[in-house]
Order: sequence, then structure tokens, then C-alpha cells
Amino acid sequence: MPIYTPEEQRNIDVTHRLFDTNAKEDKSLLFTEDAVWWNGLPFVGAPGQTEHKGRAAIHGILTGATGGPSAQKVDRGVDAYNVATIRNEDILILADGDYVVRQHTMHAKTHRGQDYTNVYCFVFRFDASGRIRYLTEHWNTWHAWNVLFNKWKLEPAHPTR
Repeated sequence: MPIYTPEEQRNIDVTHRLFDTNAKEDKSLLFTEDAVWWNGLPFVGAPGQTEHKGRAAIHGILTGATGGPSAQKVDRGVDAYNVATIRNEDILILADGDYVVRQHTMHAKTHRGQDYTNVYCFVFRFDASGRIRYLTEHWNTWHAWNVLFNKWKLEPAHPTR
């Protein structure tokens, strides 16, 4: 088992808080005001963007899956996972200075009741006060696209209109 400095342990503890689904705190406050969350699938947060800049944008990512499938999301083919159903397992965490790497398997239900499982690897960069400055999110984007984002509602033909 590695021996971590107090700062590295603090940073590891912050990553645990970020993924603690029982804690009702505003998780965006774990980030610096000008933090960046990078996600390689340009359908998370603002469509077409992979870098989500600032605490407000990150707050949107953290809370965007909690509101259920709005009409707009359904029209865009999105079936977000229900944050209340998240369970993470096979957690591996390593820290080195300002960096923490966390890998886990996430299990959840989507708002439409579909099972969702994916493997994630996050690379965190912390500032000196223990807030997240930059977060890189790696996941099986092909799988996420097929389960979460490629759920277009079938439009039936209307030949008699």
C-alpha cells in the first residue's frame, strides 16, 4: 500500500467526496472557480464541447442527469442515468503530488429504467488548497453513446395526414 503525503491523502479524500452519492453537498464546490472538466464525448454538458470550463458548467454536468428525461433530452435521444441509482465498485486510486487517478466501474439505472454499466478512469489535477483544477474523464464512449445518447424516439409514419 502506498504511503501518501497529507496533501495527497486530502486529494484522494476529495475524489471520494465527489463520487459519494449519499452526500448532499454541492459537489461543484470541490472545484476551483475556473476549473475545467474534459470529457471526450461531446454530448455531455453543452453539445459539441469536450472542455467544460468554470464551476457553473461543472455544476451543470454534476446535476444534469438528476432531472429525469426532459422533452428536449428525449428529442435529442438522451436517456441519462439516474444519479440516485449509482453504485461504484472495483475502485482503484493512485496519487502523486497534485495528481490523483481514480478508476471504477459504475452501475446505474437510466431514467427510462435501462441498466447502465461502464468503466471510468478520471485524472484529477489539484491546486494547493485541495480543489480540483482540471479533471480528465476517460470512459468507454462507444458504449455510453449506444446506451445513453443513441435512444431516438421512433417517429411513426402518418400516411393519412
